[in-house]
Amino acid sequence: MELEGKVIVVTGASSGIGLASARALAREGARVILAARSMDRLSAEAERLRREGGTAMAVEMDVTSDASVEAAVASILERFGRIDVVINNAGNGGRLSYWESTDAAFTRAMFEVHLFGMERVTRAVLPAMRAQGSGTVVNIASTVAWVPMPTAAAYCAAKAAVVAFSEALRGELEGRGVRVIVFGPPHTRTAAGDAWPLEGPRTFAPEWVAEELIRTLRRGRRRFLAGASNRSLLMIQRVSPDLAARIMKDIGLRACSKSLAADRGAAAAPLTSR
Repeated sequence: MELEGKVIVVTGASSGIGLASARALAREGARVILAARSMDRLSAEAERLRREGGTAMAVEMDVTSDASVEAAVASILERFGRIDVVINNAGNGGRLSYWESTDAAFTRAMFEVHLFGMERVTRAVLPAMRAQGSGTVVNIASTVAWVPMPTAAAYCAAKAAVVAFSEALRGELEGRGVRVIVFGPPHTRTAAGDAWPLEGPRTFAPEWVAEELIRTLRRGRRRFLAGASNRSLLMIQRVSPDLAARIMKDIGLRACSKSLAADRGAAAAPLTSR
């Protein structure tokens, strides 16, 4: 795919992978729409991209609201007349915790953002893509969609649902001009990523992930899991599911223990006065 001139919507674009991707796409000559709830931050970033010679628009979008998504998509179409790519990136994994210690609202919130938020945005942009005869939907997944990690049950389930939805939708749209891509980033150095203190060979910068996403778009991949260690883990899961499960159990329990210890330390810290 040639990115120059393409109208590309990035949800969750106020920080992390979303923001890094919007910046990288603007450098490639794409017309970028930064979508998220924090309009002040988005507007400042869009202005910065325009000063650097890019084409950028900020739109307020809460992916958990039908009205918000529909209004945002309408404003994009009013300005540009088309949407070539949507990158469904909004969401985060929350804090690691044992499932039985969380309430049902947490699980519902994970699905509301990751699955239903993605579905809501896709449903809003698809008519325009179908009318123009082309378009690409990129849904952000995770390694844990394929190899679930204990202490992140709700997030794993939501991302697994994203993968299943994406694969089924791709089959429905094949031959009709609209492509569906599943992209799985590795553990990334963001605020959301820092909430998961995983022990691994490497934590990636958002800018590196953004470049991998751009390569995935250019090459027209149907699905791509970025990061060699993540692809290795997926290969282990295919060959020996029990071994992959043991690896993820160790990673998840260790990370959750570190997270809980950090929370206890913060709670026990004495208050200081100025």
